[in-house]
Amino acid sequence: MSAKQLSILGLLLLNGLALWPHWLWMAQRAIDGSDDPWGIVALLTILSLVWLDKDQLYLPSNRKLVITAMFTIMATVSSGSVPPIIAAAFAVLGFAWLISGFLPRQRPLMPLLMLAVLALPLVASLNFYLGYPLRWFCAQATAQVLSIMGLMVTPQGAALLWNGQSVLIDAPCAGIAMLWLGLYLAALFSYLNSSGVVRSLVNTVTAMVIVVMANVLRNAILFYKETGIVQLPHWTHEAIGLVLFALIVPMIYCSCSVLYQKGERHESY
Repeated sequence: MSAKQLSILGLLLLNGLALWPHWLWMAQRAIDGSDDPWGIVALLTILSLVWLDKDQLYLPSNRKLVITAMFTIMATVSSGSVPPIIAAAFAVLGFAWLISGFLPRQRPLMPLLMLAVLALPLVASLNFYLGYPLRWFCAQATAQVLSIMGLMVTPQGAALLWNGQSVLIDAPCAGIAMLWLGLYLAALFSYLNSSGVVRSLVNTVTAMVIVVMANVLRNAILFYKETGIVQLPHWTHEAIGLVLFALIVPMIYCSCSVLYQKGERHESY
């Protein structure tokens, strides 16, 4: 192992040990059933992207080390005084910033930071804060779609009223799982396209819109099944969601790739 590789390994170990309480908290959340362990996917993605550049790694600049140290200090000082997920966010952002210092200069920083945030146990928090608002919006939008199809459907909170029946848009139908996957794909495709800060944010917003609209379409299709207008087997409930997800993947990829130019300016920090 070369001196450079030893230095890189030493920096990773030093930063990792300094933040061990946060890694322990994230690991516990991943295995105790309080949250979906999807953050592992984002973390493995970051490691895979680094592995692809394993022969082109560099030592980070002093600026990168200073910013990493600032995030590490913030994660340590804030521990116990803010919600654990906030302190852990400082930790993963600092770790991602350090990793970005090892990568070739043309590799974008913003998508890497986005993947780092997605490595946090976010799904339960997203369900708590966004679950009902998304269900309410889906009810309103789905009712409009169904009215275009000729059905007189009335939205009531997170439910749809039709012909004396009430169809509830429950928590899984809020689309939080699909939203997380959309954010993940936006971050990944932004990284692969070497998108800068502005383009990465545009990609993220576009992916969110695509996911929400796809979820509205899913709820509209499921309405026909749940009301008995169309008789479908029970397994089609999950199958419809999977088919729509398979459709949004290329849509998000195209939205992240279209207008991409090799000459796009990349921000470096």
